[in-house]
Amino acid sequence: MALDTMYILGGGAVKDTYNLLADGMMRLIRALAAVEDVPVRRWAERHGYKRYVRSSVKGGAAIDWSNQRARRRLLARTAADADRLLELFRQAQERLPVDGGEWTVVVDAAELLG
Repeated sequence: MALDTMYILGGGAVKDTYNLLADGMMRLIRALAAVEDVPVRRWAERHGYKRYVRSSVKGGAAIDWSNQRARRRLLARTAADADRLLELFRQAQERLPVDGGEWTVVVDAAELLG
């Protein structure tokens, strides 16, 4: 067997802060929806997270990306949504049995987002 140690140069996908936050939020949204046995989209709509149930939070944001203020407002809103979601996690945490598998999934998702 031969091992090729040649470096390969190429472009890799790099996510920005907006999409990293949205990905973390979606992971926690999925976990919380599963705990409540509700479809993810329905859970997200009910709690005000509909805009995060898509492939790119930036793609759905109708802002002028050349405007630094608009970008900062979007980031602040996204961070506030993440904080609110973590509060929903804390509320759900009180209802979950500590020894259940759901507990681990939800806690892992919340820790990642945090």
